[in-house]
Amino acid sequence: MKNIQSYILNCLIVFLFSFSGFQVLAQKTDTVKVVNQGKKSEKEYSKFRKLYSKYLFKQRKTATSTPITSINTSFEGKPIRYIHISSHDPFGYSLQDTLKRPTKWIEKTGNTLHGKTKNFVIRELLLFKDGDLLDTLKLKESERVLRSQRLLRRVEIVPKMTENSDSVDVYVNSIDTWSMVATGSISTSKAGVRIRERNFLGLGHVFDNRYRHNYKTGNNLYQFNYTVPNIAKTRITGNVNYFKNELDHFNKSINFTRPFYSPLARYAGGISVGQTYYQDSLAYGIPNMEYYNFKYNYTDIWGARAFRISNSDRRNITNFIISSRFYDRTYKEGPTHEADPYEMFNKQTNYFLGLGISSRRYEKLNYLFQQGNDEDVAVGKVFGLTMAMQDRPGYERFYIGAKTSAGGFLKGNFFGIDAQAGSFFRAGEGEQTTVNLQGLYFSKLLSIGNWNIRQFAKVNYLIGFNRWDTSADELTLHEHDLYGMDGVRGARNLKGDQKLLMEVQTQTYSPYEFLGFRISPFFNAALGVVGNRKSNFFEKDNIVARVGLGVLFTNDYFVFNNFQISFSFYPRIPAEGSNIIKSNVIDNRDFNLMDFDFSKPNYIRWNRWD
Repeated sequence: MKNIQSYILNCLIVFLFSFSGFQVLAQKTDTVKVVNQGKKSEKEYSKFRKLYSKYLFKQRKTATSTPITSINTSFEGKPIRYIHISSHDPFGYSLQDTLKRPTKWIEKTGNTLHGKTKNFVIRELLLFKDGDLLDTLKLKESERVLRSQRLLRRVEIVPKMTENSDSVDVYVNSIDTWSMVATGSISTSKAGVRIRERNFLGLGHVFDNRYRHNYKTGNNLYQFNYTVPNIAKTRITGNVNYFKNELDHFNKSINFTRPFYSPLARYAGGISVGQTYYQDSLAYGIPNMEYYNFKYNYTDIWGARAFRISNSDRRNITNFIISSRFYDRTYKEGPTHEADPYEMFNKQTNYFLGLGISSRRYEKLNYLFQQGNDEDVAVGKVFGLTMAMQDRPGYERFYIGAKTSAGGFLKGNFFGIDAQAGSFFRAGEGEQTTVNLQGLYFSKLLSIGNWNIRQFAKVNYLIGFNRWDTSADELTLHEHDLYGMDGVRGARNLKGDQKLLMEVQTQTYSPYEFLGFRISPFFNAALGVVGNRKSNFFEKDNIVARVGLGVLFTNDYFVFNNFQISFSFYPRIPAEGSNIIKSNVIDNRDFNLMDFDFSKPNYIRWNRWD
């Protein structure tokens, strides 16, 4: 027992140290004195140092964390005479200095190869038009909607009074991101190429195409993915996707979706049809696992209507939302009855009704997941109720679930919580009940000299009651499972009906760049526990810990603007061993922001099979 307690204590000490160490250091920076050592003249540097500083490794100016410009509210209610749109290529332009132009040949070449965003594409994304009365809320939301498309690196919307002072002109100024990335890979067994473009011909269209050939098997991987946003000014996004790997696993789908792209939007909905095929095993605890074919067709149709109930404070926009959904999944192939006694992988038809209240606004920050670029953080709350009827072969069952979320800033620090609970009912008794509790935190921006620092933390606790006695209805820490731990692949016998995952990250934002990429070291730690309610949850065999160090490389000019190098240490992973070091398993995108949206009704997710 003492060994178990000691192991848990050591894991917690490592975990908590990662959360507190850098924060304490950063908070002490206001007492640190910086001594000016004097600046060397250019003559004192060698030619190599000049070249090194100019092209490879140099310090960048620290970007401001305040908006580029604020919208003048004194123009509120004035008629909009004309909207002026001025878009620019990615390189060599600035919104602060309108006279700045590209001067280097590499900037001019890059701009020549880039398809600049068409003015009509930007105009069709605005929430206002010529002749409208100016609403500063719509101007701010239009800025955020344009940023969310990831087509633009910088965007500002500025109203200006006309000469006769009876109306205003609105100026929409933007700078594109570089939107195309082509990558290739080659090894002794495989060779492939991938081309991604998020702004095809300046139209905002997105395609992601891949091809890879396996020399040993002779099989190929194909991917075709094409997306058309805002079809005919309807805000509907259309997508066609086809993917097949070397094992002949495939997914093909067509979908049309109109989300609540803004709290000001009144309608949302979507239609999706597709087919999926893959092979997998359900028996994680068996050494020689038997694989089964999974193949199913699905149809998903949903719609939602938002009714404005309050926005009197001009900050949060509050909507009452009613939604409905039809979802059908029909399996053509699945596991045997012995492997799937509850027939989880059988035909199911679902009818949903959702009722919710969403209240939210967006705050603009710098230095969150990017360096220097404006990013939008949702602040607000949501409460939703979901009811559904599920029709399975031989029986029907009713479902009811609820969720509530809230998040906001306290003294510059963001705190968010999300609680969900739901259960199916058959013959008056509950089954497959799920409770999901989540928390998110990130600190205000801290500084040490020219370096900026944020602390991130998240926690997720998932517990089930009256779950089905089958491997497909259990939780794991496997990285491919829902809320799994990155890098955990062999602990397939670590499973249960409750799971706790805690993760913290200290992210730094350095003032230096290398070959145009900013260098951002980070420290990450995680603690995961999986067990059963009927046994001791915090047993040594149920715990996996991880600590990691890495460097994030970001580039302001690119849509696909980051890659990272990291190393992680695991004291122990069941069925894998002890003192394990793995590379590039941490993903900075794990700290997803909350959105406080309520649109498409769904069941609470439990594991990767949902």
